[in-house]
Amino acid sequence: MASKEEVLAAMRKDIGMEDPAGEWLVVDQVLINQYVALSGETGWIHTDPVRAAKETKFGNTIAPGNMGIALLPGMSRATSAYGRYPRKYSLNQGWDRIRYLEPLRAGSRVRSRSKLLGVEEAADGSLRVQIEFRMEVENQEKPWVTGIKVGRFFY
Repeated sequence: MASKEEVLAAMRKDIGMEDPAGEWLVVDQVLINQYVALSGETGWIHTDPVRAAKETKFGNTIAPGNMGIALLPGMSRATSAYGRYPRKYSLNQGWDRIRYLEPLRAGSRVRSRSKLLGVEEAADGSLRVQIEFRMEVENQEKPWVTGIKVGRFFY
């Protein structure tokens, strides 16, 4: 494993650079239903395609916004700084400035994008890392979800 000093130097070089896009994922009604079963976000706009088609401007159900945050770790692991740099373990400290910019219609394809915004050494020797994430939607100008993940890497 690389030393903390090597990781810190590499991360500092990468600050501000856009990471490669992740793989596309279809967010279909089956996946939305699975998320709803776990989260309890059972609003009809997420679960009732017939009613959503009739009563909304979306013509379909939409995925809960928080589902985008739940999908990001798995979708970004192969490409983001959170998955790229070695460490003993890490802790998620939360999210800053989460925004849901555009509802996501069931059946849409999404992928993650990320950019390392900052890294600093904390008093306890860990690295405090800030990474901007966004969930792009195929053929849509605005992303579904954006936010800055804050975490700590321990060595």
